[in-house]
Amino acid sequence: MKELSIQIKVYPVSNMRQDVYRFMADEFEFTPVPESSEAGRCFNCNKDISISLPPSGVMKDFLAGRFCIVEFTDTRHRSFRIGDKKIPAIVSISPNLNSATLKIECKMLSSPLL
Repeated sequence: MKELSIQIKVYPVSNMRQDVYRFMADEFEFTPVPESSEAGRCFNCNKDISISLPPSGVMKDFLAGRFCIVEFTDTRHRSFRIGDKKIPAIVSISPNLNSATLKIECKMLSSPLL
């Protein structure tokens, strides 16, 4: 379990309007869950994070899931990434009344916290 900064950076793998999207989140913790599958051992990095409501253009960009790399920073300023160029995370944003939910779906071959 890792307590992370409330700043989240999302780097799209394919071309989008921006090279990097920045979001402000409520406090959250992240724990990758080890799983066994037919492909072998992997780490489930799925996470729903409450974020500040982004502009409508950004909401439209992420209504459908997008392939991205998500970067968190911990309190010691170390960066952790979910997804990579070969196996990116699927990121979508769903709006709420005064906030939004950043939904991250990704399974990684190694823990992003190492």
